[in-house]
Amino acid sequence: MIPTWLHHRLRTQRPGISLIEVLLFVVIMALMAGALLPFLFNVTESRQRQDAIALVEQNGAQVLQTIIQEVRSAERILDPQPGGTGFILALQTDSGSTNPTIIARDSGAIVLVRGHSRRILSSDLVGVTHFAVDNTSSSEDHPSVAVSLDMRRIIRLHQPLVYESHFDTVINLYPDDDVTGNACNCVTPFCDSASGSYVWQVCIDSVCVPYTDFQCVYEY
Repeated sequence: MIPTWLHHRLRTQRPGISLIEVLLFVVIMALMAGALLPFLFNVTESRQRQDAIALVEQNGAQVLQTIIQEVRSAERILDPQPGGTGFILALQTDSGSTNPTIIARDSGAIVLVRGHSRRILSSDLVGVTHFAVDNTSSSEDHPSVAVSLDMRRIIRLHQPLVYESHFDTVINLYPDDDVTGNACNCVTPFCDSASGSYVWQVCIDSVCVPYTDFQCVYEY
């Protein structure tokens, strides 16, 4: 058994951590953090950029595929007129509940209207910066339309990252021989220059019910 006086002496002679050692440890840790932080930021930015690219490309392809399906199942192009260009695509369909079918850009999104129902096609995580339609029909029997759109995703880190992509396609309609679309003889969709809104009518119980939506006078 160690005597009390010897035990006390050994404890008082035990070496501690000096201020220089503490400062040296702090400096080493700061150097390590300074070397690792840029690497971690680069990894994060790279992952965010890849996620943005995937989101824009996938959503753009999905929106374009939906537009292709809507156009190919339509009976005719109502707007724009043959040889014309516009920012809204209006289609005649064979069903009163979905006629007309309208596709347009509204508040940075691509919107699909079927009769009186409205659905947003593009993701709320991306912005649609451009949407244009060209009626490329060579004749009334061979209707076709060219559609183009631009999508953008902005990631706000310590330095904003922007990824934008362009999508376009030319679509041929495959209308049925028996065109039934406008059973109520409703007016063809048009842009009301007075209000700047797009106007169309839907046949409900043999009555043409008016609807309006979209800003149809754009300044790009």
